[in-house]
Amino acid sequence: MVVPQATAQSCPQCGADIRLSGPRCKSCGFWLAAAPARRTGPPTARPLRPTGEARRRLLLVLGIGGFVVMGLVAAGVLLWLRRPAPSRPPPAVAAVLSPPAPRAPAQLEPSLLLAEARRQASAWHRDAVLVSVSVGPLDAGGVATGGKVEIAYAEPSGARISGGAEAGGDRLVLSMSAGALTKTEVHATRGRIAPEPNCVFEDAWEAAQRAGQSTDPGPRMRYFWSDEHGRPIWEVVSRDAQVQRRLDGVTCSILTR
Repeated sequence: MVVPQATAQSCPQCGADIRLSGPRCKSCGFWLAAAPARRTGPPTARPLRPTGEARRRLLLVLGIGGFVVMGLVAAGVLLWLRRPAPSRPPPAVAAVLSPPAPRAPAQLEPSLLLAEARRQASAWHRDAVLVSVSVGPLDAGGVATGGKVEIAYAEPSGARISGGAEAGGDRLVLSMSAGALTKTEVHATRGRIAPEPNCVFEDAWEAAQRAGQSTDPGPRMRYFWSDEHGRPIWEVVSRDAQVQRRLDGVTCSILTR
């Protein structure tokens, strides 16, 4: 039996024209209200359920991805555990400060001390005159360590205050060793005025060494007016008071007599 194809204008039971019919087909009496309405649009696509093969592939991919993630997490944990411990700064070592080495005393310079002694003597007496200079012991460089410089000034005894004139008995002795310049007033019986040395100590001692003067065992030098030579002179004297050299106090030349 051939079933007629139903349309919107035909009966789904017999295929007769039902455009002028009521709720029932006039040809066969089919109840038209019970017939499902014909869809005019395209059929709705239903989601396809995964088949067994597709499901297995999906599970395989998810499993592999899970293993990869777990491996990365485990590797990160191992790297974190094996990281080098932070280096600690070395403990601070307290600096050990050694006490400063004691300074060697400054070497005395008689020429500079003579200038200061002259100023002090002028304050002591307006017309103070030089009588003598004594320096020693000496080494090759000048005044040895622990040496002493002693300078004596006096009051003039008369109107004449030039070299060779008689000096007064009141004296001002200025001395310096390792400390400050000290002043002492003394009284002497006699002495003669010696002009300020034109041949200063440093030049006189250098000239004496050039002439063969030995520095052992620490000689001394003294400056004064010599009646024998009629001029101021420098004398190099040994420790046992033996005169070893005489030098002109003006020219620094060696005196032979």
